Amino acid sequence: MRLRSLLFIPVLLAFVCALGAPGLGQGLPGIAVPSSAPVQLPGSAGIRQEGLYMTAPISVDGNPLFRIAIQGAATATQTALIERAQTIQSAIGQLLAVDSAGKPAGTIYSPGSLEIAVQPAGDQVLLVAIDKTHATPLPILTVTSSDAQYHKQPAQTLAQSWRSTLQKALVAALLKRQPAEIKRNYNDLLRVGIAMILGTLVLWVLFTLVQRRARLARDEAESNERNVARVQSEGSPEQEHAAGWRERFIAATARAAEPEQRLSVLRSIAASIVWFGILAWVGAIAWALLLFPQTIPFGQVLIRTAVGIALIWVVAGLLDRVLDIAIARVSRAYARPLRSASEDETRGALRAPTVARAIGGFKAFVLIFVAALATLSQLGIPIGSVVTIGGIAALAITFAAQNLVRDFLNGFLVLLEDQYVVGDYIQIGTWNGIVEQLTLRIVQIRDGRGNLITIPHSSAIQVVNSSRNWSRIDYRVAVDQSANLAQAIALLRSTIEDLAREDAWHETVLDAVEWIGVESISNSGITLRASIKTAPLRQFELRREINARVITAFRDAKVVLGSDPGTPTITLAAASPDPE
Repeated sequence: MRLRSLLFIPVLLAFVCALGAPGLGQGLPGIAVPSSAPVQLPGSAGIRQEGLYMTAPISVDGNPLFRIAIQGAATATQTALIERAQTIQSAIGQLLAVDSAGKPAGTIYSPGSLEIAVQPAGDQVLLVAIDKTHATPLPILTVTSSDAQYHKQPAQTLAQSWRSTLQKALVAALLKRQPAEIKRNYNDLLRVGIAMILGTLVLWVLFTLVQRRARLARDEAESNERNVARVQSEGSPEQEHAAGWRERFIAATARAAEPEQRLSVLRSIAASIVWFGILAWVGAIAWALLLFPQTIPFGQVLIRTAVGIALIWVVAGLLDRVLDIAIARVSRAYARPLRSASEDETRGALRAPTVARAIGGFKAFVLIFVAALATLSQLGIPIGSVVTIGGIAALAITFAAQNLVRDFLNGFLVLLEDQYVVGDYIQIGTWNGIVEQLTLRIVQIRDGRGNLITIPHSSAIQVVNSSRNWSRIDYRVAVDQSANLAQAIALLRSTIEDLAREDAWHETVLDAVEWIGVESISNSGITLRASIKTAPLRQFELRREINARVITAFRDAKVVLGSDPGTPTITLAAASPDPE
């Protein structure tokens, strides 16, 4: 999700900031919300139908303090509630008004002497505001019986609670509007702005240094990838020029792993620096907007939407990078051989990058899905509705694409059971070649003619792996009926054993002669058969070398070959030591 995520997030933030509506997306069209949940009513932000009551928020400087209520669900009830809420907010606005005629300019009401009092008003309770310069109380709101019933508290108790809440909120709001406080906020804003600029310069220098090292690691990784691709393009192991292909592929893969991991770490650091800088600036802007009463609503929208969404995707991006590193390390540990045999060690060298690539793609999908759900929740869209829709869609897709589900399940089992990995020589149906790419859904193999064959895992009913841990040569050669059998058998054995003792072939031959003897007798000659255990994918070149040496040895010893020597065959690692 690298570049695409980085491009998507600024667009999403710009979209949210442009809308700037606190009540954005309270529900999906056509989706019924359970009656027990609050219902956001159209036409008025914050008004909800909650059971028998219709409620509206009362706020100071955009901060909701409590909700007033009216019993009923008719349009007239909503209109009355809106008028009541507007009257209360108008009284709060009058209390917070600035006296522009004063020298210096300040608020009409004093924060030091402001007092919110509770006064009885018949069978209701009234909240009023007074201070030392205003002898006449300013009515703010009336605590009604509907309020008390909705909050399940006596009217007097509820009035005292609202009085305390209003007292704190109004005093704080008045203090923000005092000239001394505004001047102090401007000075703080200037200092923070300078610090942000200096911090951004430091981050830019660090980012440049990390990017420089990342470019070096990327060049090294690309060079190693080209080397791996060159080794992969050498063709089928049966070809003469592909001798030692597996060893070269393992060496190239091992060389490519280290710079890839270093590049991943450097990219994670660079992304962290960038996103830290973005979050720092967005947070500083939101903090600055919250300093001044006139810009508080914009700051709250920025915090509720843009900052929350940015934080979600930043965390998703950082998790993606961190999990890439963790998956690489865990896959290497998981692929580490349980035994100390050399063939198991080479197997682990091939298995680790295969598991890391396959799981990495699935991990990115999960992170994007979870981040998208969190973004919808941040926008106010009910996640339950989204999950319900997704569940229905997933059920429909499951029935329509059962093979896709089987592909992923079979791909998971391929990795779990270590059936084959990138670099193995396998045969699936009529197709055979080297595994070039392996994901949870498909396997891609490159055959001897250079064709790239893509096979879904659900289509791989039977897989022949010719390079799992070790291989075997089922070697057969026919001699004339007049030949000395004991001499021919001894000569064949010594030829193979001498070859196995040579330094060039010592690691290739794991067991020089597992068994040897007469296979069959016919008019065309006597067939001798031997079994040789080899390193993975070395059986092809070793068989060619044995053929050349047997012909020379038999010619020198005057052993006449039969007219039909038969076809040497290769058996798999899973075959019985004695095919008979």
